[in-house]
Amino acid sequence: MEEASLQALLSRPAAVHFTGVGGVGMAGVAHLLHALGWKVSGCDAEEGPLFAWLRRNGIDAVRGHSSDHVARAEKPALVVRTPAGRDSSPELSAARAAGIPVVPRGAVLAALSASFRTFAVCGSHGKTTTSTFLAAIMRRLLPGKTWWCVGGTSGSGGAVAGCPAAPVEPGGAAPCHAGEGVAPYLVAEADESDGTLERYRPFVAVATNVDIDHADRFPDVAAFEAVFSRAFARTSRAVLYCADHPRASALAKAADTPARRVSFGFSADADWRISGWEASGCGTTRFTLSVPAGAAGGGTCGGTSAARSVEVALPVPGRHNALNAAAAIAAASFAGIAPEDAAAVLSRGAALPDRRFERVGEPDGFTVVSDYSHHPAEIAALVETARSFAPKRLVAVFQPHRYTRTKALLAEFPSAFRGVDMLVLCPVYAASEDPIPGGTAADLYAAFRRNPDAPLPVLAPSLAAARGFLAAEIRRGDMVLVVGAGSVDSVARPLSHVHPPQDGADSAEPQPRLSAYGTAAPVPRLREASTVEELRRALEEARGLGLPVAVAGAGTNTLVAGTGYRGILVKLRREGFFYVSPHVEPGVPEDGPYRFLETGAATPGATLLAYCKSFGLSGLEPMAGIPGCVGGWLAMNAGVRAGSFGDAVDSALCVRLADGAQVRLSRDDLRFAYRECAGLAGHVALSVRLRLKASSGGAVAAAMEAFSKARTDFRGLRTCGSVFRNPGGGLPPAGALADKALCKGLRVGGAFVADFHANVIAAEPGATASDVAALVEIVRERVAAATGVVLVPELRILG
Repeated sequence: MEEASLQALLSRPAAVHFTGVGGVGMAGVAHLLHALGWKVSGCDAEEGPLFAWLRRNGIDAVRGHSSDHVARAEKPALVVRTPAGRDSSPELSAARAAGIPVVPRGAVLAALSASFRTFAVCGSHGKTTTSTFLAAIMRRLLPGKTWWCVGGTSGSGGAVAGCPAAPVEPGGAAPCHAGEGVAPYLVAEADESDGTLERYRPFVAVATNVDIDHADRFPDVAAFEAVFSRAFARTSRAVLYCADHPRASALAKAADTPARRVSFGFSADADWRISGWEASGCGTTRFTLSVPAGAAGGGTCGGTSAARSVEVALPVPGRHNALNAAAAIAAASFAGIAPEDAAAVLSRGAALPDRRFERVGEPDGFTVVSDYSHHPAEIAALVETARSFAPKRLVAVFQPHRYTRTKALLAEFPSAFRGVDMLVLCPVYAASEDPIPGGTAADLYAAFRRNPDAPLPVLAPSLAAARGFLAAEIRRGDMVLVVGAGSVDSVARPLSHVHPPQDGADSAEPQPRLSAYGTAAPVPRLREASTVEELRRALEEARGLGLPVAVAGAGTNTLVAGTGYRGILVKLRREGFFYVSPHVEPGVPEDGPYRFLETGAATPGATLLAYCKSFGLSGLEPMAGIPGCVGGWLAMNAGVRAGSFGDAVDSALCVRLADGAQVRLSRDDLRFAYRECAGLAGHVALSVRLRLKASSGGAVAAAMEAFSKARTDFRGLRTCGSVFRNPGGGLPPAGALADKALCKGLRVGGAFVADFHANVIAAEPGATASDVAALVEIVRERVAAATGVVLVPELRILG
């Protein structure tokens, strides 16, 4: 909707509905419209922490999405949409069908700001803190003139939005408190991410920085910069910019604007110059702010004065927050507030917005900090601030935000985490995006492995896996950073309740090397069983704790994720489950064509094949050269095109997970399919009964030799062989698809795709489980992008 049309629509209060109303930006605009006389309703997928605040302020906020929110008796005149939502949401679809305008949240706030003398605080980062500081100053010193709408709650900024206590008459515009015909002030966090920053006509524009971001919207750097340039051109009083930031400085100086250009920062030529910055170990900062001549002086809102210096003491940490505070103090001077008074407000009670270096809970001997940082520049500032506290170790868990941002800034993230001692990378928070090649957590992990100066991360398959891993790794004296703009904050409070071991205590979790890759990973509940009774005890423990169970023999085709497996992993020991013996099947003539064997689940496949050669038993020849144990062969129905293990299986003796009872599953019960034994689900195989044909040892040996020669030679490689199942359905094999996607030779750390077969991943000594897992995901995404086929791993990845 055009600016003029939207402003005209907003001048006549009516009913309005907000989708995603629980978000901080959405809730703030909803509150402003309600204060201006609109009847506001809203919905969101989950009932977040702002719902109670919205309801207390007379806004009808409900959980869940439905077209009924729009198709109601009092049809809304406008639907305001969240930038995080999809176009297909039921409210948006219903609104379009009914001809109701659908407008982005940023466009609404920009249109509302036209009725105010607006301080539009913008920038790639720091704008929430700066606008919170500025709102705190102006609310305290100009309480009857200040409205605000910022992107976070805090101790100093209070709610995300607010206004003076004076009532607004239905149908009326924003009230004037500064004299006849003079509009009140609005402190607005102006958003560049959706392009609506260019719709503002600011009284003062405050640019904290202009770092490249939002690749999902802007095709190139010029398009991104243009949004800031247009906002500066429409500013009436002053463009306040960070002199330390080259792009912000260049854009401000080049802008075609009637406004004054005023700078702040540490630079020697900054108009408002920071000097003498000091950080204390307890999280406070001090600095001197040089005030230019002509700035407000002589007390609150009183006159102007000569150049001077103001001492600023902030009860918050970080060099970047000195910049944010300087910007807020300088901006307030254009409302007639003396810098001395503004600095006093911040010194007495400045608080960072939520999730800006927010210390969580009351940890036992360590610190948990939750932080919204999601851009490399923000993360670097966060790490610098955290290091100033001199922790014994700096531990971080990071959830990248958006696939587009991750891909665009892939090479910049690793250096931003320099100084972190332990880092866990989580899956990308999509924020309504679909995955894209080059923008996943696996791609980001690979970028870290290419940077020798970056920390070696652990790749987590989920937030839950990251939480479990860190809970076991935290030590006294650590500072744990929970970093990201998505849902990663959900792990902060659980981590704050961890009780780390006493100093000197050995609490290292066992890290078995199960896989043919030779990689290690934590398995805190590794149980070994030599008897059925020991197996039953392990299963009973799992049922009692409500934990999943995994079973391994040699674990050749099993990879434990770098963050570990938090269920119970039972390893069947050879002492009880390694045997091959003939079996006499009742009713089957001993001189007939068939011979039966009973073999334990932990019996190595090579041992079973050697037995068959020795006694002339045919039926397993296609298995020659396939690694693993009998239990693994059964579970994945291992084999080649000429035949699979299931072809020779008569039945399997199993223990049922649900109650520990022994049962024998027939061939029909097991339901074999390509690389699958569906009927084994919910059971642990103890032994397998095979039905083989009588033959001669020489014939069996010759057939096995032929199959072995036909297989790819993996000698000298640490590999489980083929990583992915062939897709079937007339499609090419997985190796051919991966070859087409140019996967041969791909490498992540110590893991690489073989140059002779694109469906084979091998590992060098020293490779990590995360190296292998990341490479598996990168091959999958490359194949999907190149061919449209989503490969399914044969490799079992636990955790």
